[in-house]
This record gives sequence, structure tokens and C-alpha cells, in this order.
Amino acid sequence: MTKPVARTIAAVVAIGVVCCVVVLIVAVRLPGGNNRPETGNVMPEGSPTVSALPGDISRNATPNQAPEEVKRVKNMTSKEVWERAQEIYASWYRSSTVERVLKEANMTPDELPDDVTEELKTTVQFEGIVRTWEFDPQNKQVVIYAVSARNEEHEKELSAFQGRQVGGWIFNVVWEPYVPSSVKRALKEANMTPEELPDEVKEEMENIGVQIGDIRKWELDPQNNRVTAHTYFSGDAKHEKEVQAAQGRQVAGWTFNVVQERYVPVAVRQALKEANMTPEELSDEVKEEMKNIVQSAEIGSIRTWELDPQNKQATVYVYSIPKENDVDAIQGKQVDGWTFTVIHDVNYEKEHEKDLEQLAAELMQLQKDHPELQISSFATSATEIDMWVFNRTPENEALNGTVMHNRTVLIYWSPVDYALRMAREEAGW
Repeated sequence: MTKPVARTIAAVVAIGVVCCVVVLIVAVRLPGGNNRPETGNVMPEGSPTVSALPGDISRNATPNQAPEEVKRVKNMTSKEVWERAQEIYASWYRSSTVERVLKEANMTPDELPDDVTEELKTTVQFEGIVRTWEFDPQNKQVVIYAVSARNEEHEKELSAFQGRQVGGWIFNVVWEPYVPSSVKRALKEANMTPEELPDEVKEEMENIGVQIGDIRKWELDPQNNRVTAHTYFSGDAKHEKEVQAAQGRQVAGWTFNVVQERYVPVAVRQALKEANMTPEELSDEVKEEMKNIVQSAEIGSIRTWELDPQNKQATVYVYSIPKENDVDAIQGKQVDGWTFTVIHDVNYEKEHEKDLEQLAAELMQLQKDHPELQISSFATSATEIDMWVFNRTPENEALNGTVMHNRTVLIYWSPVDYALRMAREEAGW
């Protein structure tokens, strides 16, 4: 990576605002991943949804080689190209999953017979119920730990692998009860194993989670056999009825309690911190009003809050106010002794708009001037700079994990872009 390129990127990211890059993008959300948008080329009309694509992609993954049996097929329709792209993606993903499992077991691909590897790839399609794969090279066993009561059809198909012998290796499937991730966290915090909590209690926790919804966290007290669900007030009569129904419920010797609290937006929490106040020092009515203001799109974008506990003043600084707005309804509003004030931050608004224009221009120029970076798109936040690339290259890999202007640069490679390009090449597009 040359110094001029690094300086150019540093100049771009110094702006530090969230921006939608002025390129044609498609948002891709792959199941089970870090829930960040993956971006790439615009997909052909009528293309399948991302949910149709199998598997999950870990960040910074890249294939070691192109998928096998790359065929040259001319005159393919858009639909056929997409179907082929899915095949390429699935083939690569199955291979990358097996490579990951081998790496976790400190094994090389050579230590596993080819026919065992190919058989293992066929189990990747059931990863929705597979917790993990383990290898036992001494006894030549592939152990698949799977979760029951999740997908009956996949359970049946995966069960067929039980005892299967391939290349001198035996496949075994170990079924485990399903435990929601929130319950797993509570067990870990309480230093408990899933076996120490009765199945009836775990099942009831799942039921209550569905009934009440929006459980912030679970808390387990094994000494007193108590389960506490932390959730937020909603003001909804049906929700409150469900909370009361769960309150004090007895299951297998354990008692359930529900603790409700007011939701405090991040921006409000920051204002409280700067004013050396705790959420408890604001009444529920004031916190509810602040939450409503934060969630209201009609007031514009909120830059910051200021709280003055001595004079009971809550000031919100906003910019990009829409023509139809609720500013007048909030200006001077009195809530439980506190006065709300809205200030249109014109100076920040002008700089913000200027930065957006400059950022869009700089990013487009960077993409044009440095093809070796293979940039698809950018996005920045207060702590990170996300850079999506069409392919991993030494130039863009050098940026991954570096810190620029107090933001960490993260490189993302889109497997959908890769598979689509491969399919297009086969079609001669």
C-alpha cells in the first residue's frame, strides 16, 4: 500500500459522518452473521432474496481458490445466472465451513480423507440445528452436536448420518436440548450448567420470553431458586397483563419475577452522564417524554441533549428539521416540573451538509483513482470505518484493523459479489 493511498483514505475518513455512498448498492444480510450490511453490485431484476442463499459468512473470509468445475455457459438468463451464483456460493461456503472446523480441531485437510470431507460438507446445510462439529482422529469419528426441537425435517435428515461409515470414519450425532442464547448468558453469569436448571424452568423462560417479549436480560439465583426477567415498561395493557401473569409463577420449585424499567435512549444516557445524574433522578414522565422525542422523526436529527437539574431544563439540539415538524409542540413544554427547549443547531447543520457532499465526492474519487483497492462501498460510524471490497487484495488487507482518526478500519468481502461475478464470467457477460 503506497503512502499517497493511505493519506487519501485518511483524508476521506477524517470527515467521520455516516454516509450512504453514491454508488449503486444492494444491502445483504446473511443469517447468523454480525448483522452488518454487506454491499455490492446491484442485483438483476427478479433475483432471489438473500434468505435463499445458504449459510453464513464470517468477516474477512476469502476463498482459497475458485470453485471447481467452472463451466462456460453462454446465453444464460438473469435467473439462470443467479441460480448458478447460488451454487457457487453454496459450494464455497460448505468448503470454508469444513476448513474452519478442521482449523478449530488443529487438523490439516490432509488428515481427513477426501470422501469424509465431502460427506461432512453435506451436513453444512443443517447448520441451523448444528451447534458444532468435532473430530476424534484417534477413534476416527466425526461428532455432530445438534439442537433438537428446532426443525423436524432437518432433524430427520441429519439423524440419517448417525453411525454412517465413510472412509474408515464413523459419523455420530449428539442431540442436545435447545437453550436460547439469553438463557445461556444467564446460566454463564450464574456459573451454572444447563443440566443444573430443570428443563421445565428453561421451557418456561422461553415461553415467558415469547409472551412478554423484549426481555432485556435474565437473571438466575440458584441459592434461592429464583428467575428474574428484566424488561421495559411498554404502557400496553396486554403487555402489562402478561407481566402480571408471569409475576410469582412457580415452576419446578423455582419462582419467576419480572422487573420492569423505563427505556432510556443512548443519547439521553449520555446527557445524564454529562450532568452527573442517574436515570433514577429523572421522573418516569420526563424520561418517557425524552424517549418520545428521540423516537420522533418529525423533530429532525438530534445532535445532543443538555440537562440542567438545578433549573430543571432539558435542551435538545437538532438539525435537518423537516418542513412538517413537531418543534412547536415541544418548545417550552412542561413535564413534571421540567421545561423542554429545542435549539436548531444551524452551524452544525451547515457543516454536516458540507461534510456529506465532500465525503461523497472524496469516496467516489478514491474508488476511481485506486482500482487496486477493489472498493465496493464505504460506511463510517463514530468508532468504525467499514470498507466493502469486491476481492481481498494486499492493498486493502493492509488497512484491516488499522486505526484512523480513532476509528477502526474493517474490511468486508462480499461472497455474493464473488459468486455473482463467477456466474457472469461463465455466462460470458
